Amino acid sequence: MYFLNLSIVAGILPLLMQTSIANPLAFISLTNTIHITINTPIPTNVSCTSVLAILHSPVKMILLNPLVESYTLIPNVTPITYSITDKLFTFFSTTYTASFTNRADGMDTVSNAAGGLLLDGHWTVAHGVLMEEVDVTGNALELPFVKSEIESSHQHLHTALIAEAEGGRA
Repeated sequence: MYFLNLSIVAGILPLLMQTSIANPLAFISLTNTIHITINTPIPTNVSCTSVLAILHSPVKMILLNPLVESYTLIPNVTPITYSITDKLFTFFSTTYTASFTNRADGMDTVSNAAGGLLLDGHWTVAHGVLMEEVDVTGNALELPFVKSEIESSHQHLHTALIAEAEGGRA
């Protein structure tokens, strides 16, 4: 005859109620985080101050992104936040919010997109290099596509930003 230790059952039962019954797939998480780094040398004829001035202008940063289709300022929100629509394919657009916070050496961005996608970006100007680091958290199945889109569009964004800092558009 087997005896069941009720104190063990009492300790495990709430966990079983949360995972197995309420959400049978709760223990299987498809959420993952990836890290993306993009570094672009700043030409010697471009001042770091002019690059920082562009980083500190959210509208310029939005407009330099080749995927952006439209944007709207969300009023009375701190930090400054925009609703942005990107065109990903000929017939597909996605809208997300992006918050911008200036730092002395760059800026930080936090973007919240559909499906719980979170992008936490850090732009820095140091030692003649424009550095961007982004942590992307979301569904592991969509992260390869998101990574590819960010790497491609943000390489163009870096090039356009440097060209803008030089006094012309890319």
